[in-house]
Amino acid sequence: MKTKRKRDGALYKALLIGVNIGLIILAYYIAFYFKFNRIISPKHIRQFYQIIPYLIITSLVFFYVNDVFAIFKKSYLDIIYSSMISLVMINVTTVAILFLARTLSFPRSVLMISSILQVITVFIWTTIVWKRVQKVNRKKDAMIIGNKSDSDIVLKKVLINSKNHMNIKYICNKLDDEMYKYIDKVDEVIIAPGIESHIKDEIITYCIEMDKTSYLVPSLSEISLYNASIEQFDDIPTFKIDSLYMSLEKRFMKRTLDLFISVIGLLLTWPIMIIVSIVIKLYDGGNILFSQERLTRDNKTFNLYKFRTMIVDAEKHTGPTLATEKDPRITPLGRILRSTRLDELPQLFNVLMGDMSIVGPRPEREYFAKEFIKDIPDFKYRVIVKAGVTGFAQVWGKYTTSPENKIRYDLLYIRNYSFLLDLKLILETIKVMFVKESSSGIKEGKSVDELLEEENLKTCMKPSIIEIEQKR
Repeated sequence: MKTKRKRDGALYKALLIGVNIGLIILAYYIAFYFKFNRIISPKHIRQFYQIIPYLIITSLVFFYVNDVFAIFKKSYLDIIYSSMISLVMINVTTVAILFLARTLSFPRSVLMISSILQVITVFIWTTIVWKRVQKVNRKKDAMIIGNKSDSDIVLKKVLINSKNHMNIKYICNKLDDEMYKYIDKVDEVIIAPGIESHIKDEIITYCIEMDKTSYLVPSLSEISLYNASIEQFDDIPTFKIDSLYMSLEKRFMKRTLDLFISVIGLLLTWPIMIIVSIVIKLYDGGNILFSQERLTRDNKTFNLYKFRTMIVDAEKHTGPTLATEKDPRITPLGRILRSTRLDELPQLFNVLMGDMSIVGPRPEREYFAKEFIKDIPDFKYRVIVKAGVTGFAQVWGKYTTSPENKIRYDLLYIRNYSFLLDLKLILETIKVMFVKESSSGIKEGKSVDELLEEENLKTCMKPSIIEIEQKR
């Protein structure tokens, strides 16, 4: 068995979060210092010390919720956005605490000055850490194992994703003993779907033995192991795999959050909905709202509401048809509404009425659900929970994400559900609305050969392997 030193990024994560919290606290102190002409009274010093524990706790919570810890996985824009939205939430929470705790009272100018200082200092520090991480976190050589069609899909996704830190060196479509010689030559192994379970086990076991990192595209049974608890039968350790169904306590917490978010959302967005309604009516004189029967928990049907983004009677001559990225039925105004997600706002009424949840699998039409189940049997498990306005697939996936991968996201959400996860996905949805991948949509339409050409790479066929190397 080989052993080697590994970087897990713990030091950089601790530095990033620890110094960020220190900068937030320091910003308040400096604001006090200048507000009171460099003479801080004992009263204000005492108030400053009293607020520090709240700042630390709220900072840790919101840095976690906004995934600021994931500095090794995020792009520069992502990590800056996550840090800035965290600062907004930390300061809003601080204001709420000051309002509720009558014993604490900060001048508004202190809050203003400290917020500006936080944005400047956290931005600079995050930039420094992110650039340092990029220098020390070298790209690792990787290998894809799977049949040709599946391995091509994985290769394309790796080439498209500019944030990854992998150099794909080999593709193995032939699963034999020769494969292990090439595993020895790389740092990481990606196991594509479609490989038999016993072969997966052999590959993962070998990777563990040789100190290699392995990535697995999961099946339902593998997703079921996620967050499994450990139970013992005398001295036999076992994994306890719970049902995918949510407990009554979790359903109560989820419904409470849904009611809170939907009411607040409707109060905040009703002026926007009125403006959008007027614009749609003036645009072509058609119906403002689009209503369609969809499936939610336990296959119950309900009428989903959206602002209409397609031409009137879009399916009159075609019948049920899935929308595509460049669907000619979508109006120019509809494209704007879809890109900003404003067309989804009426679904807040669906959430309020209890037909939907804020977070969950997207509601599907019965016709398409039956079609998907024929090819993807696991699709039926999506209706274990209520349909959602947003979810894993909407935040982490793309418009072009395949149904197979969308169901993986949905099942991962159901298995991993928590109150904090819902909050995190709601915040991530806001980010998706405003921060878009500029080039991924263009690259999706390209073939693997075209993407390899862009990276100045070529494939070299060998007896049992495909090698990818730089062109000379």
